[in-house]
Amino acid sequence: MQNTMPKHYLWAIGEGIEAYQPGEIIANRYQVQHGKILLDTQPEKMPQMPEEIPGTIEPYLKLFPYRLHIPQVFGLVTVTESKGNKEIWLLERGPINEEEVSLVPEITTVWKDATPMRQLNWLWQIAKLWQPLNVQQVGASLLNPENLRVEGQFVRLVELQPDQKTLTLQHLGWLWEQWVSNANQAVEKFLKQLSQQMIAGEVKNADLVITQLDKALEVLGRSQVRNVHITTATDAGPNRSHNEDACYPPSRTVMSYQPSSKTVAIVCDGIGGQERGEEASQLATKLLYQELQKISENEDSLTMTTKLEEFTYAANDAICDRNDNEERCGHQRMGTTLVMALAYLHQLYIVNIGDSRAYWITPSRCYQVTVDDDIASHQVRLGYSLYHDAIQQASSGALIQALGINSSISLHPTVQHFPIDEDSIFLICSDGLSDQDRVEEFWQIEILPLLDGKIDLVTVRERLIEIANTKNGHDNVTIALIYYQVTSKGQITEISLPLIDVSSSSSSQFVNDKPKTLTYNLEYKTWWFYRLVILILLGLGLSGILTYLLSPIAGQLSEPSRTEDSLPIIPTLSPILSLDVGAFILIGDMDSLTDTLNEPIELLTSTEDNTVKGRVADGSILKVTRKIYNSEETWLELKVCSTKKGLTNDLGFIYYLQPKDVGWIQKVIIKNRPDIINIFEVNIEPVDGCAID
Repeated sequence: MQNTMPKHYLWAIGEGIEAYQPGEIIANRYQVQHGKILLDTQPEKMPQMPEEIPGTIEPYLKLFPYRLHIPQVFGLVTVTESKGNKEIWLLERGPINEEEVSLVPEITTVWKDATPMRQLNWLWQIAKLWQPLNVQQVGASLLNPENLRVEGQFVRLVELQPDQKTLTLQHLGWLWEQWVSNANQAVEKFLKQLSQQMIAGEVKNADLVITQLDKALEVLGRSQVRNVHITTATDAGPNRSHNEDACYPPSRTVMSYQPSSKTVAIVCDGIGGQERGEEASQLATKLLYQELQKISENEDSLTMTTKLEEFTYAANDAICDRNDNEERCGHQRMGTTLVMALAYLHQLYIVNIGDSRAYWITPSRCYQVTVDDDIASHQVRLGYSLYHDAIQQASSGALIQALGINSSISLHPTVQHFPIDEDSIFLICSDGLSDQDRVEEFWQIEILPLLDGKIDLVTVRERLIEIANTKNGHDNVTIALIYYQVTSKGQITEISLPLIDVSSSSSSQFVNDKPKTLTYNLEYKTWWFYRLVILILLGLGLSGILTYLLSPIAGQLSEPSRTEDSLPIIPTLSPILSLDVGAFILIGDMDSLTDTLNEPIELLTSTEDNTVKGRVADGSILKVTRKIYNSEETWLELKVCSTKKGLTNDLGFIYYLQPKDVGWIQKVIIKNRPDIINIFEVNIEPVDGCAID
């Protein structure tokens, strides 16, 4: 069946759009439908790109990883008027119902009729967005009901709205309190209790709200029957002599489970061509499945996220060790991409590294869940360029990380999890299928009928392999289909959970009643990180001599895209946005890395054991691997990524020389700012020395 190009609707923001009437054409291309909805009459053409990214647009780019909820910037229209030029910015992939050519409903209009699971799911998504949007000073976007739209399970924002004042969780609590009276009886009492704690200022950390909602979702999930059907297939393709991809379950099998550690699908796309990329992909798949069997029953989402990261590191280390043992360097090192889906309790977890992708197919839309680890996406996330512009640049498809190439210290896997409250289809695949936007082109015709029972998993699987081979055909192709079914058991009882216990974790307690302990300033200067990436990108045009000295694989940065014989990798360090799990912390001022603290931070063995595991000096980099809240204190589990002697200032590159030491820091109070993070009152005693033993 021939697929036709769908209509491309855009949402317009900026000065001047209100002056246009329905039917008018802007810039000989964009037809006004009604309000701010425009139809792109020439979707095959590139939009106008800006010379500079204004501050009002930067948040869209830096929040690129949240495009499941936030529209992305398509391009610019410059309109010439008598009083000068005006700019109209165009947003794509927004909450527009393409059949009715209107925005999808406001959350308040459908809230009352939603199931209790759906209501909590929407609030959970808003809570997840609270911290990243506040860092970009657009948290007000979540406080305007007209801006909060819902599309099935998903909360979608019409646009980003700048903050006019400092926002706290109290503001979010006031909004949620207005919805309590129309909440389902099963969750009404719970939501009233939660919103009141937020309004009272007792809850100052969005993580606590998310954790409480997670607990409630888990309870509601017990009132549902969940079955997951998985099938996979891998094929060498018409133009390759051998297949470097791997998958689990084994190719062309169908398995059905209830959510558990065994309910997993894995796709790996080997990198290395004749240097045994297939060995890397098979090794990663095997080790990941083995590691998953260590998961116990009823793990909470924070623990699950940490474990999935650890399992990914284990697979990476295994491939790295084999490369090192065989003395492979540069493009000889084998590696693999990874995308993994795990159905566990009421949620689905997605782990990805590289450019293999995960898609979420619903009756209304196909959502790309993962963000490629390539240069183009990286430039967007840094706020340097729009995505449509970034992908036009040389080396835009070059990967910045993959399994097996570098030590796990410099690996940053993305782990996401999503509550599932209705039947859903997930597709994970290698770029043999996703290239040229084939999934976006064919999902409605080839995958969507599965939700209506008009086709079976095996037929969809084989059809997707055929599309990859005939429409693309340049690469191996591997896919996994996950059909997640949710059925209600019937009556749902009222949720009753204890209050969030924050009696001694409020910042006011520590600020007003300071113990006699040290105060450390943990500062990450964003400009330094930008300088690092700029220098790296400039290095793409230089000779390979310097880059080979800096990194065993950096000599491949000038390749136009990822090939089977090479993997361009850029060493990266994500800018710190919060002290969430996965965040990086730089001890001390970046301008004074040559200075050393006389009184370094101690890392303890555990929250119960005061044994000192090591000491952290000024200039060290730590990664938050876990958080624990209890009635008396807050703890961070931190992995030591590098110490001062592992840094060089010449080009801003970071060499990770230390083992993966783990320790705990007690009683942490966070002052949230986008450029500076302060940790106050670390509950330790001064000690001599500054090296990690």
